[in-house]
Amino acid sequence: MAKLSEKAFAIMAMCEETKKPFGITVDPKEGYCVFHWAFKIKPGQGAREGYDKSHTRGGVMYAPDFNGCPHCGSKSFYICGRCGKVVCYHEQEYVTCPNCGNSSSLRQQKEVDLSGGGF
Repeated sequence: MAKLSEKAFAIMAMCEETKKPFGITVDPKEGYCVFHWAFKIKPGQGAREGYDKSHTRGGVMYAPDFNGCPHCGSKSFYICGRCGKVVCYHEQEYVTCPNCGNSSSLRQQKEVDLSGGGF
């Protein structure tokens, strides 16, 4: 894994297939949120670890060695328009957020707004 900057933080995400939580290490660089590594976590662990303390905005890029969801392997994600959770995406036309149950079609965004914390 590449060396991370001091601005790196972890965000909470959820696997659409297994409905299990996981974290993603994000390193903000030059207007992008670079996804570096995804890792399993236990329910409630993200809040205890402070994964909601940092904030960034920008486009999303994936580091060359980004491993994807640790539960299903997906390397594509969407952000729920209702609850803001990052969720695995499997290229389906309609999605249902496993966190809040919101269902909708997706539209591509040029920028995302992410919050997270230490890891």
